[in-house]
Amino acid sequence: MTTNKNNKDLNLKLMCKILFKEMGYNTYYEVRLRTRSYIESLKVHDISDIDVLGVFFLADMTPHLIGAECKSGASNALEELYKFIGVMRYFEFNKGYLIKSKIHQNARQVALDKNISCFSESELRMLLAGFDIDIDRQIKIENAKYYKLKESIIAESKENSSLVSYILFEFWNKDNWRNIHNIIYFLSTPKQKILFKDIYPIRKLFYYFILELFALSMLKNVSQAIAQNYSDVESALFNFLYGGPDSVDEKIKVYDLINQYSKTNKTFSPEWERDFINLSVRFANHSVDCSHVINMIQNIRENSFFKEEIVINKQQLTRYSDLTRKYLQDIMHFLLKYTLIDESIFKDFMAL
Repeated sequence: MTTNKNNKDLNLKLMCKILFKEMGYNTYYEVRLRTRSYIESLKVHDISDIDVLGVFFLADMTPHLIGAECKSGASNALEELYKFIGVMRYFEFNKGYLIKSKIHQNARQVALDKNISCFSESELRMLLAGFDIDIDRQIKIENAKYYKLKESIIAESKENSSLVSYILFEFWNKDNWRNIHNIIYFLSTPKQKILFKDIYPIRKLFYYFILELFALSMLKNVSQAIAQNYSDVESALFNFLYGGPDSVDEKIKVYDLINQYSKTNKTFSPEWERDFINLSVRFANHSVDCSHVINMIQNIRENSFFKEEIVINKQQLTRYSDLTRKYLQDIMHFLLKYTLIDESIFKDFMAL
């Protein structure tokens, strides 16, 4: 019974992802909302999750977020809706979607007032039919992609459980600037170098997933900087790399005090800061092309990795501009330069 319900829930998620992809969004499954309790020694609790998250960057680098709650049951629609409204507020979604086998009118009315669209499975199928796609065939394709990513995460967790744990449980709940620092840190630990003795396609897929999330964090940082001060975007990028203008001032003061107390002269900025900001400035100056970088990575990740080989379809990549491709390669070069990631990870794309 449980397995049958889980399969129905997954099918709804897959259909929702198809819808989001047709709308132009990058998509992510089962994004968890976490908090720390002050009871039980700050134990971490998973409060809820977003079944499907969609991210899209407008041409001016403004992020647009949507999310979906997908449940196969025919009851408790109003209860699940109110919980979803709270999650939407936490993630600051622009729009939400409630997908259930059956949704009564009261829930639909409340959802309408909260900018949430409600669809039963049959209604969602009718909507997808308008895109002129073979829905059942596409569900099978998306199912294969879903389990392929799951397989890559399981494979990497055997080698690098700390990095996998961060990506699965912390990434979406951390401040964006912290994700930039933390991903670089995890990819720079001495242990990381020995993890690449045996690199096969399913493990490479995981590192393309890391690349995608790192690029997403970069684009969010650029978006914040453009919104704050486009005339001096370089200074704004520096500020948001450390949590904003007020935060960076406090951090520098604390760092100076530590240097005075310990009688050392350590620099505040990591060695990668200058190259990161220079690359981000170029992103800000070419926002239209850079806004598609994460879409390009997800396209490669979902359509190029097979058990025995990696086949990147050049024809699929022609939808992206040369600048988008160049900036993706620049991010790869940045990670290869400042972390211990092995160059073989990205060689298939670099060779194009």
